[in-house]
Amino acid sequence: MKKFSISNVKNYKSNLLGFANVFVAVIICFVGGLIFCGCSRGVIGYRLKSLPNKIAYQVGEMPNFDGLRIETINSDGTYSKCYFAENQITNVDTSTPGIKKVTIEKDNMSLSFNIYVANVVVNDSDNLKQILLSANNGDILYLRSGQYTPQTDEDEKFKDIVINKSVTIIGDGSDKTIFSGNFIVGANYDGAVFSKITNFKDINFYGIGFKLDYKIQNGFINYTGPYGKTDKNGAIRCFDTKNLNISNCSFSGYGYGVFGDSVEGMSITNCTFKDIKKTAIITINDISNSTIFKNIFIDIAKNIISFEGEKQSDIGAIKLNFATEGQKGVIICKNVFNRIALHDGDLVYYDENSKTQAETIKSGLYSMSYINNSSVIYLLSSTQNDLQVTGIVLSLNNYGQTLQNLNMGAKGKNTINQNGVIIVD
Repeated sequence: MKKFSISNVKNYKSNLLGFANVFVAVIICFVGGLIFCGCSRGVIGYRLKSLPNKIAYQVGEMPNFDGLRIETINSDGTYSKCYFAENQITNVDTSTPGIKKVTIEKDNMSLSFNIYVANVVVNDSDNLKQILLSANNGDILYLRSGQYTPQTDEDEKFKDIVINKSVTIIGDGSDKTIFSGNFIVGANYDGAVFSKITNFKDINFYGIGFKLDYKIQNGFINYTGPYGKTDKNGAIRCFDTKNLNISNCSFSGYGYGVFGDSVEGMSITNCTFKDIKKTAIITINDISNSTIFKNIFIDIAKNIISFEGEKQSDIGAIKLNFATEGQKGVIICKNVFNRIALHDGDLVYYDENSKTQAETIKSGLYSMSYINNSSVIYLLSSTQNDLQVTGIVLSLNNYGQTLQNLNMGAKGKNTINQNGVIIVD
């Protein structure tokens, strides 16, 4: 039998401990390698979580990417916070005006977004109406932070501003560039008659806070500034316009937010509509190939009684009229609606006619928790024909407190074809 000395035992323990350390190290490296490789394999791309706080610049101004957030897109469908260094953002030339592409490159993958270097810089003391009359196609107008508000009741430099060229109007953000006026898009206007412009297209609004101040007097809406008692045209009034893009704007206090005749290729995204008196987004003739995506609608037509002639107005968040049959390609997705046409206080009349007509049917108007003739979304025919359209998708919207979510119908008709409307909320 082999005898063990004290030295042999010590050597045995030392060797065993060394083997254990090596084994643990191998396991750690192996597991660490799996984790590292798993993370590397799991990231399949990047996406923008939020754009920088500032995307509009003057010529020569140094870009500032504060507020920029990106996330990884993982193979399992999840997203994760992602960090990046300044040297992973490509250099951007702001020495000339135009739309500039900014690219972030990381781990052999990239994503891009645009910033805007303006060739026309506007301050709130400037006459924006005159500036736009002399604008050229392709101009980028940068409305710097400020209060674009009439100084007196006679000050009309922000009222009925005509846009008759393809331009981009961009502010410093809806909380910084505050605009208390309205734009007329795709038509000339002499103060009484609109003259539509043929084949008008390519208008962009970004980062502007549209805000009208008003007060309630004797049960009526009274606007301050050069608007009289009510605002009829809305913040943005457009005529037969293609490619109207409105993003990251806010609308408050107007009778209408976006008011269109016929629009094609309209995109309204990441906007907030609050305290609108009648309808936030409306088309009165036709709409196609358009998207209303990730907007917030709150306190729309709250406590408001409105009549058009002897008929109580249809009021709500979105009202789309369709003039022609066929494929429309209209998507209303991921919007949040709350307190639409809610009656929870003293009723307010939109105008004198509304009060006169309301007094004849008073009992029916005052007894409900919601305003009569209200719905979150209207899909209607603007002609005498039935609503015969396809390709309308309502998806992943949150409707909150409402009388009814959806109203579909045809002018003068009771029958409609709902087969082309896909509702997956």
